[in-house]
Amino acid sequence: MSAIDQSSMRRGSSPVRERLAALLHTSMRSKLLRNILTVVTGTAGAQAITLAFMPVITRIYGPEAYGVLGTFLSVTMMLIPVAALTYPIAIVLPKRDGDARGLVRLALAIALSLATVVALALQFFGDQLARTLEIEIIQPYLMLIPFVMFCGAALEICQQWLFRTQRFRITASVAVGHSLLFNSMRTVAGLVQSSALVLVCTTALQQALHAAMLGLAMLRAKPHTDNHADEVEQGGPGMLELARRHSDFPRFRAPVMLINAVSQHLPTLVLAAYFGPAAAGFFALCKQALTMPTNLIGKSVADVYYPRISRAIHDREPVAAMLLKATAALGLVGLVPFSLVAVFGPWLFALVFGEQWHVAGEYARWLALAEYVIFVSRPCVVAVPALSLQARFLLFEIFSTSLRVLSLFGGALLIGTALATVQAFAVASIVIYSSLMVIVLIASRRWYAAQQNAQHPEESFD
Repeated sequence: MSAIDQSSMRRGSSPVRERLAALLHTSMRSKLLRNILTVVTGTAGAQAITLAFMPVITRIYGPEAYGVLGTFLSVTMMLIPVAALTYPIAIVLPKRDGDARGLVRLALAIALSLATVVALALQFFGDQLARTLEIEIIQPYLMLIPFVMFCGAALEICQQWLFRTQRFRITASVAVGHSLLFNSMRTVAGLVQSSALVLVCTTALQQALHAAMLGLAMLRAKPHTDNHADEVEQGGPGMLELARRHSDFPRFRAPVMLINAVSQHLPTLVLAAYFGPAAAGFFALCKQALTMPTNLIGKSVADVYYPRISRAIHDREPVAAMLLKATAALGLVGLVPFSLVAVFGPWLFALVFGEQWHVAGEYARWLALAEYVIFVSRPCVVAVPALSLQARFLLFEIFSTSLRVLSLFGGALLIGTALATVQAFAVASIVIYSSLMVIVLIASRRWYAAQQNAQHPEESFD
């Protein structure tokens, strides 16, 4: 090749390099991208620590102990999302920080009240309830449920306040420290006594430990200065007024969260009741392993996008394009890890967690397909409250839960195998979350078109 050809190639590629450099420079200056990377880094560190401990923990405790833990967590995870009637999710929305602080107080008061009611109910009717639901394996741990329920609500309140105040570094650093401390505690306790009792009791402290660490980090950090400080002296709305303003959360969002949590964790209870604690343990490990990418990237992106989408709604920006970009990006990111599990699931689980977990890998093949769609749908899910779609979402959740319940009991009763039950649940989840993404994207386009027509009504008549 001649020197002239080489020179012309350098000149031709120069604009390309310049555009790539400019794109990289713009991306690094993007506050939204920096926030996402901060949250992803912290979550990645926490998940890496958890993943490093999991082969040890699964070999210490075994499938049956994991089945007891999975059943206990299924019950508590059904209650945690509604422990404060979903008011913590509203903390990000108000313009005034003073109103957000009022929502923090309201959420804590509701969480304490509901946890007390649940404790009294379990004290008098817990044993009968456990027998009715065929979950006697967690009967000794029922009184831990209200404790975990309140601590889970407190954790969500802390996280939502930190998201609102854009202090993502605190959430990232605490996530890493909490993961290391919590998994070390479970491992050391298991080496002393490897029983379901130890596994459940140490796991019950997880929410409390995380919330306490976030609270201490906030106290040690630079105090947050409220916006609209000049309005503080005039006094803000009381808790009752704030509860009324955001009443769509307990009326619509709380039932949605409860129904969704029940449908997500019902498989563990069905497997435990029909096929024993070992089958429930296989499913519990699959869910824990496969939700790691969702928690690592999908939830991190969603946590940062939620306040960003809320601001876009306030500023009447086009939300659909933002959701499409985030959804497409997550689709590309999640394609490789979930595909690997779908193809090599049994071999991977036996290699990583021990030969006794080979059956869990068969479950994982199908759950990986469903979890991929859930992973991709995270931006659309967090857009629901910002777009005021909660009433419509409640109807959708009722339909989707009915579909999941039919699939679970169809697999358990009609076919009669644990694997068929998992397969039916996975197919139902794929249909549900694919439909959800379509509904939210269409609604976001219609919302923006309505805003444009409201701003320029004369154009709609042309």
